[in-house]
Amino acid sequence: MKQSLWKNIRGYFRPECETIIPAPSRKLRLSGKEIRIPFKGYQAFRVEMGKQVLTLYPDPGVAENERKAQYDFILFDPDRYFTGIAHWQRLSPGETLSIDRHTEYQEYVFSSPREAFRRHFSVTHEGNALIFRDPIAELGTYVSVIDDTQEVLRITARRTSALLRVAEIFGGPLESLTPGNAITTLKQVNELLKSEAWRRKDDFGNPGGCVELPDHLTPILVGDLHARLDNLLKILSENAFLEGLENGTAALIILGDAVHPEELGELESMGSSLLMMDLIFKLKLRFPEQVFYIIGNHDSFSHDIMKQGIPQGLHWDKQVTESRGLEYRAELELFYRQSPLAVVSQDFIACHAGPPRKKISMDTLANIRQFPEFVHDMTWSRLKSPRFPAGYTRSDVSRFRKGLETGSEIPFIVGHYPCTRDGTLWLDAGKITQHHIIISARLDRVALFTRIDGVMVPQIYPAEQLRAWLNDQVRGLLPGQQ
Repeated sequence: MKQSLWKNIRGYFRPECETIIPAPSRKLRLSGKEIRIPFKGYQAFRVEMGKQVLTLYPDPGVAENERKAQYDFILFDPDRYFTGIAHWQRLSPGETLSIDRHTEYQEYVFSSPREAFRRHFSVTHEGNALIFRDPIAELGTYVSVIDDTQEVLRITARRTSALLRVAEIFGGPLESLTPGNAITTLKQVNELLKSEAWRRKDDFGNPGGCVELPDHLTPILVGDLHARLDNLLKILSENAFLEGLENGTAALIILGDAVHPEELGELESMGSSLLMMDLIFKLKLRFPEQVFYIIGNHDSFSHDIMKQGIPQGLHWDKQVTESRGLEYRAELELFYRQSPLAVVSQDFIACHAGPPRKKISMDTLANIRQFPEFVHDMTWSRLKSPRFPAGYTRSDVSRFRKGLETGSEIPFIVGHYPCTRDGTLWLDAGKITQHHIIISARLDRVALFTRIDGVMVPQIYPAEQLRAWLNDQVRGLLPGQQ
């Protein structure tokens, strides 16, 4: 409704739009008029709003076969974006991006929100031109073109560098590990899990069921991936997420169900699931105190695990046994038993599915394996809906928060249950305040949560086909592959 009202106002009072091709670095003042700036190739733009400076960078993607004639721009604060994990806004062809204090989470883009919100700045993407406008002339909003090619492609270069570092962590092209390498890797991971960081022991001295994430680690919270390796690569190459892992300031938390594809025609194919877990295990070894895998219902060999009538648990059991052997299968079962079921911090609580249906405490979470009904709830339960009338409710979420002694304003974030067939993110799901669902397995989009200025903020990235591109790059760098 706000957008419609704004369009109507513009219809009555729309100022004349002037097309300008400015010289590099020339500042154009938006003095109550619209300025249309055509662009060719990749160009970036600088927007000055008093103390607040923003940049609009082209976002053509990394993989050459993904680049399009009309590409997105992203709007961000360069002082924040290039120094750590930051928030941003996406502008696609045909869309208008307005700076509006009522736009949820937008304030976390800026270092000086007041300076930005004092104005009525907006920018429209016409495909081959951008239209800038700010009807409040007296405040002085300026736009200029960034004509430095290296600077314009800075984001793409950073992503490319991150992807190459992922390949280095993996040990070469992203291909399924040999059985010997795979079992050595998994055994090392299981040894780490015996005394995994930030997990108290249960009453028997085993690793407890909860990661208590310390405040100094910025979470990168990822929903179900379902064997979409490209989506995990996308996450690792975006923002400053990999940099945060490397410098010890961030933690990658995967909320289970990284395995078992969801696309029709691939439901029985488990090779991509093996490779997905190979990469996760390699990341765990490189960042043992910063990569955590929370168990979901598909993280099992149970023959009861079905997707559209396909027994994926059975196919997973067969694939693992035939390609890696019984010893690897046993180690993977041990990984499932030793891995946590929840993560708790001062900023959020999360698990794969729903909350336990009875009162629970941090001590209960540590000893969660002694309570099979709670394990089932946290890996299988779904939000109450017409399809699942016995699902969990607002009162279950409230009881969970109270048991963990967190406030009602602390987000409870889960995966597992997509509320629609093609969605990736649901805020306040089930009309439960600060209860969010993320699914990170879509073919076109990748959702996650991270922390900006002490607040859990959702981000959605366009998916890219990165594995094939990355493997081509890595092979090209190997001796004898030129």
